[in-house]
Amino acid sequence: MKITTMLATLSGAAACALLPAPAALAQPAAAAQAAQAAQRPQPPMRSIAQVRGNLYKVQSGPGVQPVTVFLVTSEGIILADPLNPETAAWLKGELAARFPGKPVRYVLYSHYHWDHARGGAAFADTAKFVAHEDMPKMLASTIKAAPPPGSSFDRDGDNRLSRTEATGGTRAQFDRLDADHDGYLTPQEINGDIRPPDALFSGDRHTVTLGGESVVMVHTRRHTDDMVDMYFPKEKVLFVGDYVWPRQICCAGADFNQRPLSRWIDSLKTLETLDFDLTVNSHWGEGTKADLVAMREFWEALRDQVQAGIRAGKTLPELQQSIKLERYKDWQGYDRQLPAVIEAAYDNLTQYPSP
Repeated sequence: MKITTMLATLSGAAACALLPAPAALAQPAAAAQAAQAAQRPQPPMRSIAQVRGNLYKVQSGPGVQPVTVFLVTSEGIILADPLNPETAAWLKGELAARFPGKPVRYVLYSHYHWDHARGGAAFADTAKFVAHEDMPKMLASTIKAAPPPGSSFDRDGDNRLSRTEATGGTRAQFDRLDADHDGYLTPQEINGDIRPPDALFSGDRHTVTLGGESVVMVHTRRHTDDMVDMYFPKEKVLFVGDYVWPRQICCAGADFNQRPLSRWIDSLKTLETLDFDLTVNSHWGEGTKADLVAMREFWEALRDQVQAGIRAGKTLPELQQSIKLERYKDWQGYDRQLPAVIEAAYDNLTQYPSP
């Protein structure tokens, strides 16, 4: 079941004598109108689709736009990330129409990044907001300590992001986030639409229960210090964060988010212990447990080959030339991303050598 919202005349005899025939004018005029239409911002295409049982997926737009999920129970709804104010406002209306009398009772934050955590105010009248205890710390940190998504780093240490320092989605949304239009993003501007959590948990896992249904929040510490993946045991579905990409090599390894590559691998091993067979990914399509295992095996193979090359005294260009990982040549992004991922692993393993 899917719901989609979509969201010069000349006069006078002399002029007429100089004009080409109407048919000749139609084609360039139509082409110009089509070009102008293509340049205009298109309304987002949002959708709700059933995943399994009472669990639903929300797509906030096409391509790699962020995704969230919600679970409908007899006592209300458990929602993961609110994503952004526009999507949250639209979703609140859709939920009221589709599930009358069942308001959102919980919002469960996956992590502090603005492309997932904004917009919670739409549900503040009925919901309790839950996050890992590190989330408020990340929101209160400097940009250097808690960079926004897209590997956007404060390279000059002024606790602001210039347009050149911003990358990925943060650069794409720069003008929208730059509330005072001064050409810089401050932490207050980046996080301005994020509603702070009401309840915090510590440790590796926390279970939220409503109407006889449960969601397990699993703290993996991988993508960010507060990173939480969400496990739906009855549905055997895992909602996984920005660092899981089914059957694709992506984002130059996201520079491993300034964390040891071994931590990425250990986080996937932790998720593998859960009893699930389907994943919903926060920026990508669905995957399977086998896809998640294959991704962990990819990182292990990359680590082993790059580490062996470093120990043999090979340079980065030599490694980029020799490492092929052909088992994964059919994955999306293989040709374009593999050299950059090798470079990210090389830098990471130089900084955090494997034992």
